[in-house]
Amino acid sequence: MKGIEMPRKENSVEVDVDTTADGSAEPKAKKGPARGTLPDNFVTPVGLAKILGEQGLQTNRAGDVLAEVKPQMVYSYIKNAPENDPFPLENVTDSLGKERQAVDVEKGVAWWVRKNERAASRKANAAEKAAKKAEKAAEADEESEAGE
Repeated sequence: MKGIEMPRKENSVEVDVDTTADGSAEPKAKKGPARGTLPDNFVTPVGLAKILGEQGLQTNRAGDVLAEVKPQMVYSYIKNAPENDPFPLENVTDSLGKERQAVDVEKGVAWWVRKNERAASRKANAAEKAAKKAEKAAEADEESEAGE
């Protein structure tokens, strides 16, 4: 734009500095970690996903073992767990004294195994029901052919 001069910034680096009472400057202290370590045998849901993947406890619809369990799958199961077998999520205090949601590894793996068993039984029941339906349809076809 003609006629308007924009102020130029100098190439300088700004440093956050606190001044003390006597006027001397001290650099700010570095910020510590936001989360502390969890108690023994407790992991985050993301950590549980890694453990489940390592142990090969997740399968796809075809029954093939998946090497990776995505964290969003674990969070989905936490949210949508059956009322008669809720996901074992607990509130624990970390090393910094903050309350965090975590899973006991043994309880989480046991719950996942039960989930797999529930899914397998549902699949078996569905296959059995489909077989009965196919059998009835075959009988109906035979009766209609015999009646002609």
